[in-house]
Amino acid sequence: MKTASSVRVTEEGVRSILQAALDKAKSMKVIVSIAIVDDGGHLLAFMRNDGARLHTVPVAIAKARSAALTRNPTGKKSPSGRDMDDHQALAITLAAGPGSIVTFPGGVPITVNGQCVGAVGVSGAKSDEDREIAEAGIAAL
Repeated sequence: MKTASSVRVTEEGVRSILQAALDKAKSMKVIVSIAIVDDGGHLLAFMRNDGARLHTVPVAIAKARSAALTRNPTGKKSPSGRDMDDHQALAITLAAGPGSIVTFPGGVPITVNGQCVGAVGVSGAKSDEDREIAEAGIAAL
């Protein structure tokens, strides 16, 4: 066989992720933008809380896209788990091109049965809070 079946997040799944992430942000009393992308980094859903700063829009999308394309959470850890210094993180970001790789937390891949099916990116709170919101959304799936 020269084809493989793939798992995808449904519209209902995307709505569940988005709602759970919004609920988590509200419970934490933070104002954020939330992006959900498919495994190729293409936008499936987006929400910006009332009052979220405008720069959080492209950052949330970039975090989600980066997590989907690398199949790893965003941050300054390499896929092997090693910490990156600032110069290495900047070099990777510049080499990949704008919006491809983000080296601060807040983007988390959505994995089903070991397969990446998309990612969630959150921007607007502290980086660790962004990651926590994204993880809460994914947990609802």
